[in-house]
Order: sequence, then structure tokens, then C-alpha cells
Amino acid sequence: MKNMSKTLLLFLIAAMFTSCNNSTSGLESITEPIAYTPDGKCTIDLMDAKTQEQLDSLRSFCDTIFIRRVVNVYKDTVYDDTIFTGNEKYTSLIYLDRKTDKYDTLTNFTAEKSGDSGPCDSVPIYCTLDSSDVKKTFSCTQASICRSRMPLMRQAEIVKVRLPDPVTRTRTSVCSQPGYRCVIDTVYHTFHTTYRTKTRDTTFLNYGPTAWTDYIPAVNAPAFDTAAFRNALDTLDTQNEIFGMDTLLTGYSISVEGLPEWVLDPNKILCPQNDSLVICYKITTKYRPYGVAYTYPTPYTQSRFVLRNNLKSPLEKDTLITWKLKYSYDEGNSFKNNTDSLTITTLFRGI
Repeated sequence: MKNMSKTLLLFLIAAMFTSCNNSTSGLESITEPIAYTPDGKCTIDLMDAKTQEQLDSLRSFCDTIFIRRVVNVYKDTVYDDTIFTGNEKYTSLIYLDRKTDKYDTLTNFTAEKSGDSGPCDSVPIYCTLDSSDVKKTFSCTQASICRSRMPLMRQAEIVKVRLPDPVTRTRTSVCSQPGYRCVIDTVYHTFHTTYRTKTRDTTFLNYGPTAWTDYIPAVNAPAFDTAAFRNALDTLDTQNEIFGMDTLLTGYSISVEGLPEWVLDPNKILCPQNDSLVICYKITTKYRPYGVAYTYPTPYTQSRFVLRNNLKSPLEKDTLITWKLKYSYDEGNSFKNNTDSLTITTLFRGI
């Protein structure tokens, strides 16, 4: 009991001493840490340039220097008004791809005249309409040369400036140092601007409620008729000038490999001998259309394909020959995947 009374007495004496000290030293009372405020005297911007003297001055009355970084976020866009800067004219049409037997749509700027070029991803279309016949038709072309959007050359200008006096620029690396604290303030804004656009007029040539006609142009070449060629070249008669071939029409270029000299290839050079005089000539018949690149429709002109008999007399017996027929279509709209070959086995009948 005595010990408890003694302890209580010592506690009361200590409390009285502390109260006395606080009442006699009010000007030296403990200061609370300064709280962060965006525009406070102890706040500096992340990109502020401060001399060491300025930083030391801040440290004299700031327990903590706040390094502030502002992140501006434009959350919403408000169009205060609308301005029409011009009018754009487009042409749209449906066409048939003969190769795939499928329809596709082409829409692009309307060219003022034939051959007008433009960006490579948007070459304008020039169309000629023809209503002289019972059925309205048209033909359209796109320039084969376009303009790239890539810059041709970049230039850099070198500017020499005098550096200012040495300063200490605050960086996020000081955040880990005692007496510094980095804070991020996100400020949300509404972006006000003017909506600029162009009116768009589209001429629908052959589809839609305002279509000018229901005519549909075709492009490319149809798939090569391999079955017709195999059937016609399966058996040939050497007693006939053209081996008794069935009529074969095609718009493809054709060449042959592996046939004997007495089978006349239309592209083969001939050098017949007449007494002591040798005369060479070349047959240059081409089985291909005369189209211009990027045209709707693509011309597809068919010609007859034949092999001519160059024998002086028919073969004495039947002969089986395996050879190769190559075909290609590389005109018109420059569509690809129209080149291939056939391996054919032909029975040439003799007498």
C-alpha cells in the first residue's frame, strides 16, 4: 500500500512540472507538420527549376517539400458548333468478278477527268455513262498511278542556345529523399472545339433506290476452262491440217512445251527451206484481251486456239505424247492468280 501511494505521488509531481513548462514557453510550442495544398508555400511543380539557395530557403520553414505533378485529362469533348468545309463527291458501283463469279462493291472519290490520280488507298473513279442503247451502260476507270502518303524527306533544324545558370531541376528521383514527397494531381477538363466536316454526295450507278441503271460490269477473266481443253486435245488426227481439233475459244495467252517439231505452236519460229534459200518467220498471234489497267468492265476478247499440222504426210502409226500447256491472263485489271499450266497426254492418230 505504501508503494502504491508513493507511485501516485510521483505521477502528480511530474504532471505539474509539465503543465508549468507549457504555460511559460508558449512561443516555442511544438509546430504541427504543414499539410499538402496544391498552391501552398511548400509545394513546387515537378518541372520547376530551383537554385540550391531557393531549395534551402524552403527547407528552413517546410518540414516537407511537396513536389507536384499535374496530369491533365480531357474526359469529354463538346462541339460548340459545326462548320462545313466543302463538298465531297463519290461514285459507287457493283461489279462481277468473272474469276470467282462473285459480286463486289467499289466506292471512291469521283474523278473530274480520266486519268486523275490520288492517294494509293483512294484512287478516284472516272465513269462514262451511255444511254444511247435500250439498256443504259457505263464504263469506269481508275488511274494506274497513285500518290503515296509517305513523306519524301524529313529535315531537322539545329538551333544553338546559351544555357542558363546552373539550377537544380526537381525530378521524381528526389521522392525517396528525406523531407520530400511527390504527389500527383489529376485535373479533368472538357475539351471544347468546332466540328469540321464535309457534305458527301454519292452517285449510285447500279444499285440502291437512286440507281441510274441495273447494268453490272464484269472484271477479270473467267476461270480457265481446263475441261474443255483436255477434251479437245485428248485425241488428234494427223491427217487433218489442224488435227481435227474442236473449236476452242479463250481470252488467255497460251504457250506449249514438249510437243514435237511437226506440231506447230502459234508462237514458234519457222524456218522452211526453199531450194537454197532459208526463210524464217514467226507467228505472233496473241490470245489475250486489250484491256487497260483498272477498268470496269474489263475487256475480255476471246480468240480461237489451234495447233497446226506441219507433217508432210500423216504418221504411220498412233503416237502418244505427254506435253505441257501454259496459260495466263495478265491484262485487264492486273488481277493475279490467273496463271497456271496443264499436263496433257494426247493420242496423235496415224494412218
